[in-house]
Amino acid sequence: MKGEPRFPWPRPLRSLQLAIIECCLIFLFAAPALLYADASSTDTLPMFGQPKIARSEDLKKADETFIRDSTLRYGNRQAGSNTLAAQGWAAVRSRQVDLAMQRFNQAWLLNPKNYSVFWGFGAVLSEKGKLAEALEHLETARELIQDPIQRVALLCDLGTVHSAYAAHLPADRQLERAQHFVLANSRFTESLENDAKFAPSWREWAMSLYDQERYSEAWLRVKKARELQAEPFPAEFIKKLSAKMPEPK
Repeated sequence: MKGEPRFPWPRPLRSLQLAIIECCLIFLFAAPALLYADASSTDTLPMFGQPKIARSEDLKKADETFIRDSTLRYGNRQAGSNTLAAQGWAAVRSRQVDLAMQRFNQAWLLNPKNYSVFWGFGAVLSEKGKLAEALEHLETARELIQDPIQRVALLCDLGTVHSAYAAHLPADRQLERAQHFVLANSRFTESLENDAKFAPSWREWAMSLYDQERYSEAWLRVKKARELQAEPFPAEFIKKLSAKMPEPK
């Protein structure tokens, strides 16, 4: 009957019972929310923040369920990892960095040795300006990768990030700055030793050498990048390089 109390116990007892049930309901509804908050707080960290951030038992169980379901869905863990990593890269290209990290984390759960995942971690962290952390994951990808074609591009990215990190270091860290420029040059060299016609490496190396104040060498890389029809250099870069040293004829 409309208007009748929902619970049949006497009014004084009902108040206490309602209070208890309300607390229970709050807990029941809050628990998944708290669990979700716990998960979402680490979803945007590589490897869910592990090993620094311990994974709760509830999240470990959720991970196991995800792995089982994904294995059934994609046929095997490797296929699932590759598919999710590809989705992560699509998110990177559309600048959805948090979504990208979530997909890379899921791909990592399925295959902790997937080089594309660590490359993706590095890409997302680079977009966020966390270059030191990005380098750690990119170097891990370099250790794991076995695809010779993809290795060329990965080494180019590594050179670019080492150079960017060096360029942003303060003046009182000159030794560290020099070390990262050395690593940048090493990665670009290795990339081009694998494929001398990989235009992006010539392009990125030219801009790195400008930051190293090695202007004549930068112009040589500019010339080579243009010959290979690399993506055009930013007009501002060519202007700054020309101001330091006119383009050789």
